[in-house]
Amino acid sequence: MGAAMTSSMALPAGLRTPGLLSSSSGVRPWARKVNAPGLCSQRFSCVSLVALFSAAFCLPSGHHRAGALRRRLHGMRRLSTNRAEEASVSSQPHRQNFRRVTIVRSERVSGERLRSLPPVLLGQDRSGGAQAPSVFVHTAGSEALRSRPWLGFGGSFTEAAAVTLEKMSAGRREEVLRSYFDPQRGLGYNLGRIPIGSCDFSLYSWTCGELVEGDSELRGFSLSRYEEAMLPMLRQAVKLRGGPIELMASPWSPPPWMKTVRSFNGEGRLLPAYRDLWAKHFVRFVQDMGKAGVPIWAVSVQNEPEAAQCWESCLYSAEEECIFVRDHLGPALHDAGLEDVNILVWDHNRDGLLERAAAIYDDPVASKFVWGVAYHWYGDARFESWPPRSKVPFEDRQDEGATIFELRACAGFDNVRLVADLRPDKHILFTEGCQELGGRPLASVMGDWKLGERYAMNIISDMNSGCEGWIDWNLCLDETGGPNHVGNLCVSPVICDTRSDKVLYQPSFWYLGHFSRYIRPGAERLLCSSSRDALEVTAFANPDGSLAVVVMNQGQEAIDFWLKIAGPGSGALSAVRLQAPARSIQTILVDEGLEENWWSKAARALVPDALRKNLDNLWYAVAPKEPYQS
Repeated sequence: MGAAMTSSMALPAGLRTPGLLSSSSGVRPWARKVNAPGLCSQRFSCVSLVALFSAAFCLPSGHHRAGALRRRLHGMRRLSTNRAEEASVSSQPHRQNFRRVTIVRSERVSGERLRSLPPVLLGQDRSGGAQAPSVFVHTAGSEALRSRPWLGFGGSFTEAAAVTLEKMSAGRREEVLRSYFDPQRGLGYNLGRIPIGSCDFSLYSWTCGELVEGDSELRGFSLSRYEEAMLPMLRQAVKLRGGPIELMASPWSPPPWMKTVRSFNGEGRLLPAYRDLWAKHFVRFVQDMGKAGVPIWAVSVQNEPEAAQCWESCLYSAEEECIFVRDHLGPALHDAGLEDVNILVWDHNRDGLLERAAAIYDDPVASKFVWGVAYHWYGDARFESWPPRSKVPFEDRQDEGATIFELRACAGFDNVRLVADLRPDKHILFTEGCQELGGRPLASVMGDWKLGERYAMNIISDMNSGCEGWIDWNLCLDETGGPNHVGNLCVSPVICDTRSDKVLYQPSFWYLGHFSRYIRPGAERLLCSSSRDALEVTAFANPDGSLAVVVMNQGQEAIDFWLKIAGPGSGALSAVRLQAPARSIQTILVDEGLEENWWSKAARALVPDALRKNLDNLWYAVAPKEPYQS
């Protein structure tokens, strides 16, 4: 399978089966060979395992009794699972009886995408101490982490994405949106972002209706442009999700006549005389979107308020943004009965995040209106591909080894953490990131595994720094990386070839799925660390009590490591030995309540010492695999 995979079915291969434990090999899971960690790489076939358990249960050892053995094991496992499911759920502190470990993996070398591996069981910690590579998770978490539950993941409904989907067949349109928003079969997106007016990923510059100078009542306001493509796309996404999408709206530019330069682009600012009218424009947009069946959950004051671009832009100093929120936007939303619409400030890069947040939070009146801050990932010359910032191609800049950690260190994640600590009562949301082409053809980066690693590095670091939600840029783009009316072409996780009606899923799509499919809205971040810098990790406890631990290895060598999980109070560790293949990412799902049963104890007493510590792994290899409903 190539890195840029061409879809030929209703959903990309990694998402076709709802269950996480499904096998992509076509072989019945209980009939596969297994390699249990710690067995000196010795392989055991199903026949060998049947013979082993037949001796334990006084069953004939012939292969024809494998079905009877599987049924017995299946019944015993179902009994223990049912008992576990009957147990009461308490999330604070999280339950300690974590047993089953399921791994979902994507890796460059094998071509695997979101492939579920046979589950193993947590056991006693036999790692031998801190010298062994390990990932440590403490399930108690902390009060500070519990105060900021995870909001979710999403993408942006730009005009470019909507127009691109309109050019695809109805089946392909549904496939793309389902792959993102279906909570069972897709990535489970629940957040979204939409521009107020045009942006660079529009067909041209436009306003919400025919807004002319002197129209103080906004009589010319209209969402007719949205009804052409963006609103139909949004409504279909909501339908496929089976529930609401928390939608954030951001303006790139007011109408030119409201600005100092009377242009959509460049260094213009909002004229003070039009602050009230522009705030009224926000209110009208929120109201009319609600009437159209797509409620707005949040607004940001301005997209990238310190960037004067060759596309739609508007500059705001910290003082100007504070004044607009305090004296105009906040009161306007409140007076219209829209005080539940959240206001986010900044909506620009991590580098200036702390400075802008501190300036606005220090104003007691403005701060009351502000729900939190939004930010993007741009601005680091070692990641950016725009010629004015760097002549070095992206692939040469994102080398292996120490360069990975240099990039991570300079990306501004400390600012995210500092802002999270500055005001624990406020919120922090990532709202845009993509890889610009910088004049290169899209084909030169199609299927580039490093793009997926860039996404995951940012998501892991953002999560560990206190971010509460993550919204990607364009949901999809066409075969050119557009349309974009100023030629600022980019890569999106899904590329739609409008000429051939094919959908190309990029590595960033699969990497996003390792987070969004398994870390659910309402999840609590857990204390988590890695004993090796090469293993980048984050961990969350989902509302149902399960754990999701994401481990990425960007290096060229596989790393064997121990996953260690500690519950609150006891200090006792449960552990299992795993492997992070080279250039891979894996989500480790830890379920609860699988107690050791009488048959397991009896068999444990009968097997050789060399197998004793791996018995749980062995019996899971022959037990039938039921889909784990995410």
